[in-house]
Formats: sequence, C-alpha cells, structure tokens
Amino acid sequence: MNKTILRTSMAMLALSTAIASSAAAAESAASRPVVSADITPMASPVQAPAATIEIDGALLPVTAYQAQNGDVTMLPLRAVAEQLGYSVKWSQADRSAAISKDGMNAAVKTDAKEYTVNGVSASLPAASEMTKGQLHVPAAFIEDALNASVAINAGTVSITAQAQESQQPEQPVQQQTAQTTGVITAIQADDKYPSVHIQGVWPDGLVLKVSEDTVYQRPDGTKLQWSDLQLGMTVQADHSMAMALSLPPQTGAYTLTVLDDKLPSELLGTAGTIEDIRTNGQGYASYLVKGQGLTDSSQDEIVLQLSADTVIIDKEGNTLEPGSIKQGAKVIGFYQPVMTKSLPAISQAVKIVVEADLPSEQ
Repeated sequence: MNKTILRTSMAMLALSTAIASSAAAAESAASRPVVSADITPMASPVQAPAATIEIDGALLPVTAYQAQNGDVTMLPLRAVAEQLGYSVKWSQADRSAAISKDGMNAAVKTDAKEYTVNGVSASLPAASEMTKGQLHVPAAFIEDALNASVAINAGTVSITAQAQESQQPEQPVQQQTAQTTGVITAIQADDKYPSVHIQGVWPDGLVLKVSEDTVYQRPDGTKLQWSDLQLGMTVQADHSMAMALSLPPQTGAYTLTVLDDKLPSELLGTAGTIEDIRTNGQGYASYLVKGQGLTDSSQDEIVLQLSADTVIIDKEGNTLEPGSIKQGAKVIGFYQPVMTKSLPAISQAVKIVVEADLPSEQ
C-alpha cells in the first residue's frame, strides 16, 4: 500500500509540473507578437480622396479620382460630357463611347489611350478605365476633345466650357473648316480608319480621314462612293481645321469633290526625280523618273511618255506648261498599268504632279 501511495504522489507531482510549465509558456507567448511564416505584413495603400466636380459653377453628383500615383485625374465621361451639352452613346460590343455635338464626333474605348475626333487619331496620357460601371477618362480628353478647360485645386475639379470662358459666341461651322486641293497619292482602305493622302507622299502632304458622314461628289453635285476614289485623282477637300501633330498631318474630311472629268479605272504611280528628258519626232517629251513606286505594281524607275492628253499640274492642282518642266524636278507620275517589258519600262503618262519648285532658268 505504501508503494501505491508513493506512485500516486509522484504522478501528481509530474502533472503539477507540466501544468506549471504550460502556463508559463502560454504567458510568455502572450507577451510576444505572433508572426506566421505564411503571412507577410503589408502596408495599406494610401488612396487619394475623391475630388468633387464643378462644371460652370454647377456641382455634379459624381466625383473624380487620381490614377498613376496621382499624376492623372480621371473623370466620369458621361456625366461630364452631358453636362457640357454633348450626346454620349455607349457600344457594349467594343466597350466604346461615341460623343457628338454640333458636327463634332469623338470616340474613346475602354482601356485604350487612343481616341479620335472627327476621324483624327490622338493619344491620352493614360488609358480610359471602367470604374464602378462608369467609363472614366483623363482630364486631357475633356480639354482636347470636348473643348473645355480643366482646373484642379484643393480636391475640386473645375471645368469651364471654352465658349463661356471667352464669352464669345460659337463660331459657325463653315468658319471651322478649311479647303485643300491635291492629287490622291495613297488610299488607305482600313475598315476602322480609312483615309486618302493628297499633296505629297510619305511625310509630306495631308492625310484626310474619312467617316460614314463624309460626302463624295463631283463639282455638279453628282454623288460618288468611297469605292469611286482612285490613285491619281485630283480632289478638293473640305476638312476640319483641327489637325493631328503628325507627319504628315491628319484631319477629318467632310466633303471630297473629284475634279477630274474622267480617269482610267486603274493607275500606277511613281514619286521621284526626272533624271532625263527626251523629245520625240512629234514634239512630245518623255521623262525618265527614278524614285519609288506608290503601289506594289508601280515601278521605281519608269519612262513616262507625254501626249496631248497628259495633265501637268502642281501639288495644288494648278496647270503647268510642259516646257516649264526641267531635268531634276521632283514629280509624281501617274501612268497606265500597260507598259513595255524593257528596262526601264515605258508607259503612257496620264498625270504629272510637280512636287517642288521648278529649277530656275540658267
């Protein structure tokens, strides 16, 4: 019995020691911060407070926010545009918005920096964003596309329509357009941004962006189609005075009037320098032009034979005398696709456009 009592006492002592050790460990753990190997402490991001929006003194029930570390102020497009008097149409198919007012048409897509105004492309400092079911655009879009001034100060975005700011009446549409005449040197049949290039090639001249609202016609008002336009045509363009700062500059075309009475269904073109001029027995000249073809089928080097039907003009469409063209002149020659198999090939010149000032007489 004494052995039994001894074993019981020793067991009770061991249990008491274990309880005491557990309590001490728990007290020590409670006094230390808990760190898990699976959890990394993260600092909460500091978000800039939303900014109120005022348009011509009226407070809007929406707010602006900062993007790209506070470098770009984002504004809700529909609320701002409609308050400025614009109409906004949303397309769920491509997640884009079309904005229009008084002949101005702009378009911007979700998550894109690029936008267009009357067919002319431009870029924003940041992409548009869909936030809380609303498309937000950088303040630069409101200034550049919607013709308003934006001031940001002390948590408030103040927007003023430029017409009110200057206290001048809106200019009539006809005073906001310009007219340019030139020969088509390239046709871009892009499904999204179709265009024609006139008055030069590559970085020179002017690119006319067309849209579904562009009118194609002849001087007598006869309607034409986009598909009627072709290389070598002389056109008179009524277009926007606003131009993209690119090479060549780009602008939206309202009307394209084809000035040629008749042209072959297809022409080729070569831009270059007249390296040699020769005259045949009938008194008609032929030009050896070296440069670069305007199409895949055009020649980089071609002999163009002139005839009584060959049109010679400057880049604005003014008629020039054949005798005024000298060796060394920069030209764009348009010619029939039928040509000899010689090197260089020979073809009939339909139209010669003089690109640079004519050499002076020695």
